[in-house]
Amino acid sequence: MKTKTLIACLATGLLTLGQPVRAAAKPATALPHPTSFEPRHHAHGPPRPPTLSERDVSGVIPSAIRGGDPLQMLNPRAPAKYGTAEENVSLDPDVPGKGNGIKFFSISF
Repeated sequence: MKTKTLIACLATGLLTLGQPVRAAAKPATALPHPTSFEPRHHAHGPPRPPTLSERDVSGVIPSAIRGGDPLQMLNPRAPAKYGTAEENVSLDPDVPGKGNGIKFFSISF
């Protein structure tokens, strides 16, 4: 019985703490807030240039996005605008001419 009374008192106390405090009535001579809203215009500077240019990013994924037709990258008789296989292959430094892997995404500094 005591726990139910304690819980009821705590719940009532918490509910009264959550109620907003009512201020005294404002006098009738107080002017209401203006109802017109004026948009604020913030000054914007010139747009920042991209941090990475097309020359800094290379690999299979960026060239597929830039190239237009990613299936031409698999075509051995593709036009020169799609590039060569040596651009997207990492070569083994110990064995000349042997590929070590494919560059999916590379950033050069």
